[in-house]
Amino acid sequence: MTWEAFSTTVLPLLGVLLGTCGTLLGQYLATRVDSKRLEHERLTAMRAERKAAILSFLDAAQRIELILDKQPVFKDRLDEKTAQEDLHKLWLAKKSVELVCSPELAQCAQEYTSALHVMLRNPDRVADPAEKRKTRYLMMESARRDLGIAGAHLKRDLPQIGTSDG
Repeated sequence: MTWEAFSTTVLPLLGVLLGTCGTLLGQYLATRVDSKRLEHERLTAMRAERKAAILSFLDAAQRIELILDKQPVFKDRLDEKTAQEDLHKLWLAKKSVELVCSPELAQCAQEYTSALHVMLRNPDRVADPAEKRKTRYLMMESARRDLGIAGAHLKRDLPQIGTSDG
């Protein structure tokens, strides 16, 4: 076989082989970039859903805490219907946390909700008045972890007796 015959047969095949390899490599890289982009979008959407559930829960919990803070002052005028509706909203918001957040956060939300429920419905059964503060703290720290916020735990000063601990 002469060089001319070899070059007219092998060189085009070599070009086709290089072109095919380049195309396959390009498709692989494009697919890899697309899959990373889709994963990033999925994680972003999941974080947004978690954040919305957490904020909804915290809004409902804050409404109950407002009622609890007003109780000693306005004990005679507690609006039972509003308290019942707010408590219902709190339990519903807790369920949304259970659906979209980690089991650890769902458990913290359960404990916080239970503490608020007992404090609102049976204040005489409250063994430790600081239970609300403790369960809120655990809930907030767990929520921070679920949302991917790294770093040290937040330092919270305990309020003095006679002031709001909101």
